[in-house]
Amino acid sequence: MSVELLGSLPEVTCTQIVLTAILLLLLSVYWYATSYHGVWERAGIPGPKPLPFLDHMLEFRRHGVEQTINKWFKTYGKNVGVYGLHPHRATLITKDLELAKQVLVKDFDNFVTRYRPRSSKGSFVDGISSTTDDRWRRHRHVTSPMFTGVKMKVMLQHIKASAETLTELIRQCVSKGELISVKLVASKFSTEVIARVGFGVQTHAVSKEESEFAHYARTFVNVSNDGFNKCIDLINHFVPHVLSLMMKVFPRTDFVNIDSDNYFKTIVTSTIKQRKEEKIKTHAGKVRDMLDLLLETEVAKDDPRLNDPQSKALSKDEIVGNSTMLILAGVETVSSALQGILYCLALNPDVQLKVLEEIDQVIPDGEDLEYEHLSQLKYTEQVINECLRLFPLIIFLMREASETRTYNGVTIPKGAIVTIPINLIMTDPELWPEPKKFDPERFTPENKAKRDPFSYMPFGYGPRICLGQRLAMMELKTIMVYLLKEFRFELSERTEPKKGVDIEMETIGGFVLRPVKPVEVEAVPR
Repeated sequence: MSVELLGSLPEVTCTQIVLTAILLLLLSVYWYATSYHGVWERAGIPGPKPLPFLDHMLEFRRHGVEQTINKWFKTYGKNVGVYGLHPHRATLITKDLELAKQVLVKDFDNFVTRYRPRSSKGSFVDGISSTTDDRWRRHRHVTSPMFTGVKMKVMLQHIKASAETLTELIRQCVSKGELISVKLVASKFSTEVIARVGFGVQTHAVSKEESEFAHYARTFVNVSNDGFNKCIDLINHFVPHVLSLMMKVFPRTDFVNIDSDNYFKTIVTSTIKQRKEEKIKTHAGKVRDMLDLLLETEVAKDDPRLNDPQSKALSKDEIVGNSTMLILAGVETVSSALQGILYCLALNPDVQLKVLEEIDQVIPDGEDLEYEHLSQLKYTEQVINECLRLFPLIIFLMREASETRTYNGVTIPKGAIVTIPINLIMTDPELWPEPKKFDPERFTPENKAKRDPFSYMPFGYGPRICLGQRLAMMELKTIMVYLLKEFRFELSERTEPKKGVDIEMETIGGFVLRPVKPVEVEAVPR
């Protein structure tokens, strides 16, 4: 009977089997590509309808990320639920300052995790920027005291030495009639500061020749808009888990340059070994830089203190990770900020004159710059703040929700990414009248008091605010003093951009903002 029944079934051909397999594969891919859709519809959060597979990619490509998000805010309000802005994740984009306050400060414990669109195998993942929960709290407990006033005074001596070498480099350029390539000289300055402050290394930035340390610092991150990185971004968008596997086989797909990472790991580990040998010989530890401060906290990798969020303890891998993170964050942040500052000064000679007058008044000719002078440079700080408002290094703050919670009617599900577009907040006409206008008066004490503090956060906000904020501001003020004591900066027909032409910016890697062409200005001796 069973044989007769089988015989009565229609014959299945190879073609039918192949077509069935293809159909099942397509259904599986469709399910995977849309499995995280519907999150915001269920939560009652408005937003654009995503396309299968592509999400909102076509709109981003057609209009750009900033313009598209601005359009969504106008259409749906201050909270917009989207898909695919970050790989295979439901994302809430918000410019609601009250919600930002909940995420970054009030309910910080639910958003401890700082989301990163692309994973990495680089050593910096053992540093504070990549850690979460109790491990992050322990790192913060260790690293926060590194930026006290006493420590900053010591660092200022290193910064002044680096500022002098940069000033000499610009003197050489001026004597040859050359333009000042701001990104080049700014990177040399920030690299030398990190080398000195972090590791006691002198990189000799007085020459245009790039030192080995500076080269690897500049190439630390593989972030650009070239074909290779666009391909990697597509893979990461559609199948982020595949990219994680690819990094194990093809290290070059990591957004951290493996050669740079290995170079700095070698420097840090060899310096650690040297410092330990010196300590044994002298029977005393001399604190010279940040690495020495980190070494004071070293414990074995199985030490129980590593499980205590209140302890001041780091493993060797964590010391290396925090050291490479210092290079990764410190070099690019300051060099990009200085590029924006010198451009703004060249574009606004009346503002530059006021800065010059303040510097000359606070630090008369022949008097050396001291730590106490920096707090007196009030207008100079206003100029820096306004430049950071218009030219922030990053455009998003990103946090991952640990639990599903509701804030003033806005439900954020577990695992969703909250994205705060700080560049759009810091140029929102509702918060900043004439937002594209360069106006340092926005940062007078009176005007700051009238404004919500969450309307300005170039370094982030709350417990995870950039630890190096004070160091970065000290570097920027110091280099402005040294440069403006000797030079005025101007735009001309041969600069980039030319006088009367607006600077053109682009987004790289989805969240980094940079000029399309490196800024070049004229330096004129005073």
